[in-house]
Amino acid sequence: MPISNVISLPGRRQGVDPELVLAALGNLPHGLCMVGADGRLAFCNSAFVKMYRLPEHLAEPGARREAIIAHCIETDQGPVRGVAEHLAKSAAASPGEAVIGEYGLADGRTVRVSHTPLACGGYVATHEDISDRVAASAQIEFLAYRDTLTRLPNRAAFQRSFDDAVAAAERAQEMFGVIMIDVDHFKDINDTLGHDAGDALLLSLSDLLRRAFRKGDTVSRLGGDEFAVVLRGLSGREDLARPIETLQALLRTPIEHAGRSFAISASIGAALHEDHDCDPLHLLKNADVALYEAKAGGRNRCVVFQPAMRTQVEQRVELLREVRLGLEQGEFDLYYQPVVDIGSNVVAGFEALMRWNHPEQGVLAPGAFMAAFEDTDLALKLGEVAFERALGQMRAWLDAGVDFGRVAINVSTEQFRSGRLAGEIADRLARWGVPPSRLTIEVTENVYMGWGADVVAQTVCALHDTGVLIALDDFGTGYASLANLRQFPVDRLKIDKSFVQNAEDDAIVRAVINLGASMGMKVVAEGVEKAEQLATLSRYGCDHVQGYHFAKPMPAGQVPAFVSRFSAS
Repeated sequence: MPISNVISLPGRRQGVDPELVLAALGNLPHGLCMVGADGRLAFCNSAFVKMYRLPEHLAEPGARREAIIAHCIETDQGPVRGVAEHLAKSAAASPGEAVIGEYGLADGRTVRVSHTPLACGGYVATHEDISDRVAASAQIEFLAYRDTLTRLPNRAAFQRSFDDAVAAAERAQEMFGVIMIDVDHFKDINDTLGHDAGDALLLSLSDLLRRAFRKGDTVSRLGGDEFAVVLRGLSGREDLARPIETLQALLRTPIEHAGRSFAISASIGAALHEDHDCDPLHLLKNADVALYEAKAGGRNRCVVFQPAMRTQVEQRVELLREVRLGLEQGEFDLYYQPVVDIGSNVVAGFEALMRWNHPEQGVLAPGAFMAAFEDTDLALKLGEVAFERALGQMRAWLDAGVDFGRVAINVSTEQFRSGRLAGEIADRLARWGVPPSRLTIEVTENVYMGWGADVVAQTVCALHDTGVLIALDDFGTGYASLANLRQFPVDRLKIDKSFVQNAEDDAIVRAVINLGASMGMKVVAEGVEKAEQLATLSRYGCDHVQGYHFAKPMPAGQVPAFVSRFSAS
């Protein structure tokens, strides 16, 4: 059938040569073909031939459509699927009604096919290669819903996945869970080891997350060191616990970066939507609450949400708000508890202990606001208050001729891991004119553990080199105590009061005193409240003691009188 019989050419009435129109169609950038009512090719342009790499005999008028399709399939040039469905829709369409579809070819290209039935039978079809457009769209989709560093779904993708899970829960009562994951001390890693190390850690964690969770779970990076997972189709809490246990096991393996190895840990909060009478939208907040509890409990742990946690978190948030306000109002001060030299019966020094002059509750010890020391920002601010108050007071006592010995200040993990502690202490000592020999820094054993141990070591050594004494506080209650004594400069061992006050731990007390003596360290026993305890410690060779037997912690104004009174006794 001549092509002029199946196409009405408007130009024919205007004297336009049909051959010119055919030439124009032949040079269109998109593939074009016409198929007659008999299923045979009436016309195709060069773009169509090139698109499907047709041999000459299949590009000639009269070629059967089925032969063209078979060739495309055999040579991986045709659509992977959907050909029959598209042709069926085209056959059922009215003349002039376009049937459009987008199809992926076996070789990876994507084409947009538009079939328009003709009044005389058959159809005209355009075939447009939209691979570049699809790739660009996919890239836009990737940028919109993927994290560029880890290639994980981002916050927007997580929200979309969460919304889908909520819809499924409401529609089919499907059980699902949410897990929130925070890298512990990530800011410290960035600040001390550099952003390259931080990025390496995030990439390693991303790989571990992919390995720990199912392929159908949506593992997302929300931003910074925050990750989240949506798990659908759960049958119970064990389905939530299993991948978490896998992840925690994987995290025990140190990661390598730039020739060095360092351990990572993460705090994990999880929540399960299992009560279909509850609003599933609350699940995100519940997982956040559980994550908060994991961090507050010492990090490197997982907490699954329980309803009672919400009240606890609200109380903690209110406490931290009050602490911030108290810092602004100058409500925090130091009390001083004497440390006595058993052999000479003189005051060897004082331990500076934080107190909060609460406007409603009176004077509060640290136990009442311990959560503030677990908050990085507040821990650093409270540490600044402690050093400023202690050094200012030491300067005043020196000027007044008070023989106070040394003052010990407790330093938090957050202060050590900031990497700035040694320089800040040196600056403050110089500014207040206090000799380093008057200062003792008390360190708990957990400061030496986990990430940042190398930063702690550098800080401790730098302080010790200036003449500041280092005391290991609550010795025996932490981890790897003997290793710490070998690796770090320690001048004082402080026996925790729980050992001193428990007669069953008598052997432990004696062993610590002997250990200190063998390593050239002074030993301080805390919590001495009875004369019998003092006598026992003296008999074992303990060097220093502190506790209510001598005095409770006292305001700075009472220290001069206490020193005079004790010296005269």
